Amino acid sequence: MFVPRVSIERFVLAASLICFVDSFSFAQVPGGGGAVIHGSQSQITGTWRGNSECVLKNSPCRDELNVYRFSEVAGKPGWFSGIGSKLVNGKEISMGTLDWNYDAEKHILKSENSGATVRLVVDGSRIEGSLTLADNTVYRRIHLKKD
Repeated sequence: MFVPRVSIERFVLAASLICFVDSFSFAQVPGGGGAVIHGSQSQITGTWRGNSECVLKNSPCRDELNVYRFSEVAGKPGWFSGIGSKLVNGKEISMGTLDWNYDAEKHILKSENSGATVRLVVDGSRIEGSLTLADNTVYRRIHLKKD
C-alpha cells in the first residue's frame, strides 16, 4: 500500500516536475502481487529533464522547467522512487519524493496521492504525461527527455 510522504500541495508541485516512463517488459507475480520488471530498470532509472505546462490558467499553477531523478525501490519490483525538482534562477529546488508503479503493458508510470494522479507514458528517451486532480481535472502536462 502506498504511504503518502508529501502533502497534496507538494504532490501537485512535484507532479509538475516529475514525468516518466515506458516501454518495459513485465510478468505477473503469482498471487496477484504486482509486476516484475525484466530489463527495464535502466530505461526508467536516471535523470529526466523537461518542462510542465499548466492546463488551468486561472490557478496558482505556473509553467516550470523540471528535473526528475528515478531509482529502483529495493525489494519492490516494478516500483520506483522519484525526486522531482523545479529550476528557479538556474538552481534546482526539490519538490519532494514520490513512489511510482510501472505498468509494462501500458508503458505507464503512475503515482497517486490524496486523490491526485500523475500518469507518465515513456517512449524511448521521452516521457509525456499529466497530473490529474481528484475531480478528474487535468492540472498539468509534463514533457521530459532522458539525460
